[in-house]
Amino acid sequence: MLLLDEPTNHLDLASIEELEHALRGFDGALIVISHDQAFLQSIRIQREIVL
Repeated sequence: MLLLDEPTNHLDLASIEELEHALRGFDGALIVISHDQAFLQSIRIQREIVL
């Protein structure tokens, strides 16, 4: 399981794309805290909790 808190902060576009690619290939659970909707859609988040 990976717990990621705002993983795209302070990354350039190329680094974000690499991170997205790596997370799409990850075969475990993800808990992601992010305001970046495009990033969340790209890594195919299936459930969302909005606080």
